[in-house]
Amino acid sequence: MSTRKEELDLLIDYIKDASRERVAVDLSAKVSSLSADISCRMVLGKKYLEKEFDEKGFKPVTHEAMRLAASFNLVDYIPPLAPLDLQGLTKRMKAVGKVFDDFFEKIIDEHIQFKDENRTKDFVDVMLDFLGSEETAYRIGRDNIKAIILDS
Repeated sequence: MSTRKEELDLLIDYIKDASRERVAVDLSAKVSSLSADISCRMVLGKKYLEKEFDEKGFKPVTHEAMRLAASFNLVDYIPPLAPLDLQGLTKRMKAVGKVFDDFFEKIIDEHIQFKDENRTKDFVDVMLDFLGSEETAYRIGRDNIKAIILDS
């Protein structure tokens, strides 16, 4: 079964359960979450969404990063105030960035450790094949792989 179909089935089941219990559902949030879940599963695989990401969990940290990125930032309008970090956005984004960095390091380490296993290659395995390779004009390092995973 495809990732999209599995995630859509989970959403439909959730809506059915909520309707049976006569609970209101924020469809905008659910559809937004659906697209994020599909993207994450396609890049990282289901097991990483169920793993311990942080004490808060994968989705809350992802939502916090999205909320911080979309927040009004005074520095966008008055750049000389940037070193003061009056709103604390820089400090909070660095903390979220550290959580993501640690998580992606664990993913890369796990893929390197179990590389010989007979399993289907995922996106991270393909990227690791380019790690330190001289085949292309660009050198791909761990930081590049983590950035591509985050961007995906």
